[in-house]
Amino acid sequence: PIITAKELQNPSYLTILENVETVEGGVGVCVVSELEKGMWQPFKLSSSSNDDAGTTIRAKPAGAPKKSGGEYPCHITSARVVGFDGESRATSLLFICNYGEDEGVLSIFSSQDFESAFKPEAKFMFGDGSKADLNRQQCSHAHSTSIASTCDPYSPVDICVADLGSDAIVQFSIKSGRVRETGRLAAPQGSGPRSLMFNPKHNHLAIVSLEMTGEVWLIRKRSHDGCLEGLGSPVSILPSDWPSPDMTESQFNLGRWASDALWSEDGKYVYAAARLHDSISVFELKYRVEKYRDDAVVAEGLELVQRIPTQGQTPRCLCMSDCGQFLLVAHQHSHDVSSFERNEVNGTLSFVDRITLPNAACVKLIRADKL
Repeated sequence: PIITAKELQNPSYLTILENVETVEGGVGVCVVSELEKGMWQPFKLSSSSNDDAGTTIRAKPAGAPKKSGGEYPCHITSARVVGFDGESRATSLLFICNYGEDEGVLSIFSSQDFESAFKPEAKFMFGDGSKADLNRQQCSHAHSTSIASTCDPYSPVDICVADLGSDAIVQFSIKSGRVRETGRLAAPQGSGPRSLMFNPKHNHLAIVSLEMTGEVWLIRKRSHDGCLEGLGSPVSILPSDWPSPDMTESQFNLGRWASDALWSEDGKYVYAAARLHDSISVFELKYRVEKYRDDAVVAEGLELVQRIPTQGQTPRCLCMSDCGQFLLVAHQHSHDVSSFERNEVNGTLSFVDRITLPNAACVKLIRADKL
């Protein structure tokens, strides 16, 4: 390991700072520590090579651990925003979701470059939960943040937070140093939104993973007001006969425990992981093109094309390579990461290999030429 408990305890998620390289070379990453007293820390990654030892990757702390602004931070992501400080330069923003014991919290930090200290910019508390499930939804639980991509670096940045405890997707807009809530999309009661990702090709569309009902939900951002709305009913990622009553898995939330969901890089397929069932469901996006609409791609739904075992236990995180050819799966309870090759024609997956990694909770890819 290049980062141990000596530097940061219970690391659960990380983000790679996009388009940010350190003065000394290498890449900047930020990691959250999912403990009651939530912390996070930036690190510099670098590599060196020699004929005898091969390539060695190192992680150097870029400052001391910092408070995350809440309890049990479980997700962190980043963005480069031009004009955030009122000037033309780019600012690195970090978005940390604190799952929370009593309330979910979104914390936002900023820095002009990786070498300077991050400072807190905003903090949002999400309040009570939906109470649809009294064991898990008494209060809000901020689980993850997704950034709506835009071709214009000077336009407002939309971010959306999946609030598992409140059964809601909370929408924010960032412009000229101000962060404000702009809307909420109510998810089905008791569904527990866990993760959300915008389509890389059609950025008005997004996929939401509903942890507690074992489903995915296709949503869109309306062109006339920018608000979110659901497109039809959620779709199950589990077989209709799962689980049978005599199975141990049925004792935990009736066997429904969705985790991550993401799009293929071409925007045509969705990959959704199910814990307990330990599988990935592959869906094809069905759509039509309307020539005279602002959002010309009109989504019509998702069609299941494959369901494949993940080759491990408790798939918690998925990662797609930039080229779209490979998919990685982090398994928390079998302590490994498995890899799959993706058929670019029909979206289906084929198992390739597996490596051992203790308590694998998050997996990300960094290009070797960036280190």
